[in-house]
Amino acid sequence: MTMTQRRMRGAATLTANPSQGVRIHRAATPLRRTEAGRIALPLTVGNNGTPLGDAELVLTYDDAAELYAELGRMLVDAILTADGTDHE
Repeated sequence: MTMTQRRMRGAATLTANPSQGVRIHRAATPLRRTEAGRIALPLTVGNNGTPLGDAELVLTYDDAAELYAELGRMLVDAILTADGTDHE
């Protein structure tokens, strides 16, 4: 195994420590619309606590709606798992 392969394997390990590994976080700037009408989600990329740069996740309306639905399901599941109560 080459040194690069070892580094890539190490970076794939996700820990609770935000200063370890490659991290992509939502940036503090608000969402925006692109000229094509898509939704741009600002992100910040870092490695071992060192900022590498900014990027945007650009989503079509359909992609954004799908993400919204998936996040909603995950949040409901987290609430149900946390207290064991059915909130419907």
